[in-house]
Order: sequence, then C-alpha cells, then structure tokens
Amino acid sequence: MNSSSSSTCANESSCWDRTGEADICGLVNIPVTTPENLYLMGMDLFEEALRRWEEALTFRGRQGEDDVSCVSVKTGAGDAIAEQGMEDVISAEFMHRLKSLLQRAYSLQEEFEGVLCMSEPSSHSNSQDKVVEILSREELDDACLRDSMSIASTDSFVSAAELTEHRELRSVLALGHHPFYEEALQMAEDGKISCRVLRTEMLDCLGDLDFLAKLHCVRQASQLLLCERKTRMFLADTGKKILSSIIVKAQKSPKRFEEVFEEMISFLEHTEHWENTEVELATRGVKHLNFYDIVLDFILMDSFEDLENPPISIQNVINNRWLNSSFKETAVASSCWSVMKQKRQHMKVPDGFIAHFYAVCEQISPVLAWGFLGPKSSLHDFCCFFKDQVLFFLKDIFDLDKVRYSSVETLAEDMLHLLHRRSELLLAYLGADSLRHVNGCSSPQVQLMPNGALLEGRVQ
Repeated sequence: MNSSSSSTCANESSCWDRTGEADICGLVNIPVTTPENLYLMGMDLFEEALRRWEEALTFRGRQGEDDVSCVSVKTGAGDAIAEQGMEDVISAEFMHRLKSLLQRAYSLQEEFEGVLCMSEPSSHSNSQDKVVEILSREELDDACLRDSMSIASTDSFVSAAELTEHRELRSVLALGHHPFYEEALQMAEDGKISCRVLRTEMLDCLGDLDFLAKLHCVRQASQLLLCERKTRMFLADTGKKILSSIIVKAQKSPKRFEEVFEEMISFLEHTEHWENTEVELATRGVKHLNFYDIVLDFILMDSFEDLENPPISIQNVINNRWLNSSFKETAVASSCWSVMKQKRQHMKVPDGFIAHFYAVCEQISPVLAWGFLGPKSSLHDFCCFFKDQVLFFLKDIFDLDKVRYSSVETLAEDMLHLLHRRSELLLAYLGADSLRHVNGCSSPQVQLMPNGALLEGRVQ
C-alpha cells in the first residue's frame, strides 16, 4: 500500500505504510474519526505539553541554582539576539505565568482522567483473550501503551467504557507481569496487611484490596530505599530546603527551623532510638517504620486533611473581613500554638521522636497554616503546588502503569526516580532567590516566634 494522507488512513481504518510506524501500526488500528480516540490522542498531546512545561520550569531552576547568568549564553553571530531572547523567555513574568499555567494544567489533568468514565458503554464484543494480548505489551513505552489500550479491530471497536475496564483488567488478569504485586494481593486477601488509614479513593486504587497490596509493596520498597545513607541524606536535605524556602517566602528566618530539623534527623540516625520511636508511633496508630507510613501518610497527608478542616475558631478569624491580614496571621499562629500546648501535655517521652517532631512543627506549622488558609499570595500558591506534588507522587507510586511492581528492587528504583522528579519541580518552582536565602545569602528576615504549634489534630 502506498503512503496516504491522514484522511485516507481514517477512511480505510488502516495505518500509514511507513517503516518507522509499521511495528506499531501492525499491532493496532486507530480509528481517528471516533470521539473516544480523538480524545485519547488529545490527551497524549496534552500530557506531552505538560512534560515540556515541567522541563521548562526545572531547566530554569537548575540555571538559577548554578548561578548561571542567561546573558552569558553564546551562539556565534547571533549572540545579541540569543541574549535578548533568553532574557525575555526566563523573565520573572514568564516564570510566574508558567507556574500558574502548570497549576491549572494539573487541575485539568484530574478532570480529563474522568471523562471516559462518563461515556455510554457500547458493545462488549472483544474477547478476554484480546484483552490479555493487549496487557502483554508491558514493555512498550507510555505512548505505545496508550495506543494499545485504544485497540480496535476491523470487526469491532473497544468503547470508552471498555478502555476503563481494560485498566482494571491490567491489575486482575496480568498479574504475571507484576509478581511482587501478585504476592502482596494474596496477602491482602488473606487479611495479613493492615493500615492506619485507607486511602483507596484518594490514590485512585481499584478497591481496598488493591490499595493494601500496593501499600505492602510500597512499604517494602521504602525500607529498601532508606537502607542507603545517600538516599536518606537526599530526602533530609531536600525536605529541609523546601520547608526552609517556604519560611523564607513568608518573610521569616529559617534559622531556628533548620536547627531543630537537623536535630531530629540526627536523632533518627542513631539506631538505639528506633525501639522507643516505634513504641511512640504505635500509640498513634503508626505500626510500620518506613518513609510512607511516617512521612507521607502520618505527617503530610494527615496535616493536609487537617488544614482542609481547620478549627471553627480559625475559620471565623480567616473569614472576618474586618480584620487585616497581619492580625489574621497572628491569630492563626496563636491557635496553632494553643493546639501544640495541649499536644505536649500528652507526651510520655520528653526527649523522644515526637518531642523532636513537635519542635520542628513549632517552626513550620504556623507558616504552612497561614500559607494554606491565608489570602492569595506567592506563599499560598506554593503551598498548594507543594500539596499537589505530594499527591501526584503518591498516585504515581500506587499506579501499575507508572512504576514497576515486578520486584521490590524495581519499585524502589522507580520510587526514587519519581522522588527526584517531584523534588526538582518543587525546587525549580521556588526559584533561585529562595534557595539563595536558604543557603545563607539572605538579608535580615523576621524571626519566627520561639514557640509554635502543629495544626495536626490527629496526633494525640
């Protein structure tokens, strides 16, 4: 068959006869004239655009971190044009718009993912064998995988509803491709996996058993990751940088926060403290010592949920239009400190992990509370972006399409890769100015008040 135009390809339900596409087109026929497939093609383009925007943000962040001046870029005879062009592209206004665009794009992505689920189901004429054949293409890249899920033979068409079912069958029928997950799923069915909070819907899992099975795998991978001192230091350093930068954005000094944060990390590095730490956390429902259960679930997710439902006293202050922002910020901080005072009264170990944890929260929680609950500002925007990145990371590691559940080693490797990616985005969003402040190049700032509180109602 000769090379044809896109309309010919669509009319004849066949692919272009090109060498580069023959291998893919030989596997699937893509009827581009159907609404569902046009939607999927659009989603592919949207996700590619999203990746490019993220690259633009991280590219600028790396340049700022290295203190590389854009006007030093040389391109031969076109130096003047290149210098002027680079100055325009990476201007502060451009970066502000890019950050705003990314936030809106993430929201749109969430909405887009539910579109197919609302479509009307059509004929379920494809056999289970055909589905298994689709699922067997695990090693194809993401683009090919999305195409294979859109497969349609000349005799039948897989509807939008069936595409959703194929994603579910990926977990149910193709377990052979995920032996690590398969073993964990059996444990979940036998009731051998427990958790403090089920986050099935939040993480887009197929059901509670699916969540528990993936949770077991993530726990094992988290433990493997933290066996490496280099990884532990990366997590600690990145966490300190991000939280310190948030404090700087609030125009306060991060000095005291960094001191107590480093004290907490030093405390955790001593293995003789782990037994008592395990007992302390067990009284709060945390029975597994790993990165997910302690940092992601117990600290971050619980805090996000508490900030979504702050005490009535804080809501009344925030919603009072007669009070100025400065008074509201002070009132929010005071409320946090009041909560913390009550929490400290219940501490049974005065110098244990919880005590160190509270010391950190005394410095950061008033800033985070004001960032999330306060007026629209750069601080508020970054707090929302920070929360989004944590949620996206969690959804990614609980997605069989995003990470490899073939073994604990492959899952740990993919988790670390995603941690680096999300961290780069966060640091790039913060920009070079905030990072310079964190690295000790800041001008005098307002010191945080010496005592504070964690707006974290679940810690008893």
